[in-house]
Amino acid sequence: MGQQPNLELGPDDLPRAKASPGSARRWRPSRPGELIKIADIPSGGPFGVAGPDAGYALKLVEERDLELLPGEHHHDVAVALAALATARAGEIGRGPIADDVAVGMVILGFDSETETPAALLERRPGWVAGLGHNAAKLRRLVADVPADLLALPPDGIRQQVAAGWAFRG
Repeated sequence: MGQQPNLELGPDDLPRAKASPGSARRWRPSRPGELIKIADIPSGGPFGVAGPDAGYALKLVEERDLELLPGEHHHDVAVALAALATARAGEIGRGPIADDVAVGMVILGFDSETETPAALLERRPGWVAGLGHNAAKLRRLVADVPADLLALPPDGIRQQVAAGWAFRG
């Protein structure tokens, strides 16, 4: 329908666009077990301590030359070292760095600067076998290393290993 000639239309009379979809409604958790507070997030024990950028530990491990024993697979060893590095970084409260991988290498007997006990080298293939595809076994491996040991610098762990500490697995 056209405009009547005797009516003047002003800017307020023109059609206006409406806001769509409108303002968002307030969201509230409704599912059972929904974690809404930081204090509700489990940590320690089998949950470990979550840290940022845990996947970076795998990249750091891939940069290392690993001398594998018969029966060991590179994927399983890399996952074990990355898990130990991530656990150490999480205990300290940061993302993983090269020193964290060095600590894992000392603990599992991959460090060339540390005199690794022969018993550790004999038992290591059994410890790391299948770790890349067995989350429960991987959690047990990390839980068997004391948190205070993980917090030491690489030289401190080398001293502990030289003094007789050995991963029991």
